Amino acid sequence: MVFVIDAADIVSFEPLPPPKSLTDSTSAKPETSPGYFHPSVGRINFAHTATPYMQVTDMRFEMLNDSELRDVDATDTININFFMKGKLDTCFSGLSHELNMRPNYHNLVYSPEGKDVSRIAANQAVEMLHISLQRDFFLSCLDFSDAWSDRVIDDLQHNRPFSGNRINPETTPYMLRLIDSIRNANETGPMRNLLLQSRVLELLALQMDQFRKTVSEHEEIRADEAEKLHQLKNYLDTHFLCDLNLTQLSRICLLNEFKVKKGFKLLFNTTVFNYLRKLRMEYAGNLLANCTLSVDEVAGILHYEHAQHFSIAFKKYMGVSPSVYQHKGRSILV
Repeated sequence: MVFVIDAADIVSFEPLPPPKSLTDSTSAKPETSPGYFHPSVGRINFAHTATPYMQVTDMRFEMLNDSELRDVDATDTININFFMKGKLDTCFSGLSHELNMRPNYHNLVYSPEGKDVSRIAANQAVEMLHISLQRDFFLSCLDFSDAWSDRVIDDLQHNRPFSGNRINPETTPYMLRLIDSIRNANETGPMRNLLLQSRVLELLALQMDQFRKTVSEHEEIRADEAEKLHQLKNYLDTHFLCDLNLTQLSRICLLNEFKVKKGFKLLFNTTVFNYLRKLRMEYAGNLLANCTLSVDEVAGILHYEHAQHFSIAFKKYMGVSPSVYQHKGRSILV
């Protein structure tokens, strides 16, 4: 059984006020909702902050059963989602592709009709940072000299739904630090207002830069194929010590070898085997720096038959030999 929740039944957002100066003296005050709880559905909590032209909501779900969260109202805002935990599959009204949200990925959506439907599977915790931007303010942030901005401006002028990209980009470590500073801000008064807005604006700038760099490349990949490649990347993140070849990887993600090679490079800006090498060498570096294992033992864990071959590969990737790295740790790379 799937439980259906209307967003309006959980929390009501006030209409966005007109844009004001960044130096407006009105302070942004966080408002933590008491949350929505249903014994069969679970708990939904919001920590909500409003500034003159943006709303920032730290959302946390704890679902007991399969559920659907439905937006029922039209909107004229641009909505941004940075996902940190759990899985959320969303159909946005007017878009032909789903933008399924997974940890450490993000999206940007304009869906003026509302009527969006998000599916949340049972027995999971979900966390995301949601940002709503007033339409006119978002337009003022766009550049008129690149293809991505031109497309977005045209869609907004014709009130057409759009997403920043057909494929959700990965959230970078720097973005994650900004998100953490937004979610855990402890400043008060005008200082909080200015810092919150500056962090959100920087996050938006980084996000749009990703969209500009990837839009032409990623349009070559179908949404269903991109989802499979993301699943393959997640598989590699946990099975990087296994002995893998292209044929096996092709079977794992149900794509042919050509699409695995080309699609992975387009999506993640590295080849699948360079990504595997990165995971293995960083894991080896962690073992050397933080464990009492010998170089031979680490080579064995990475399934090298000869420790010398491991040492050559490690030095080529890290710039120093395993023994030097082990004795001096990461400080030598600063």
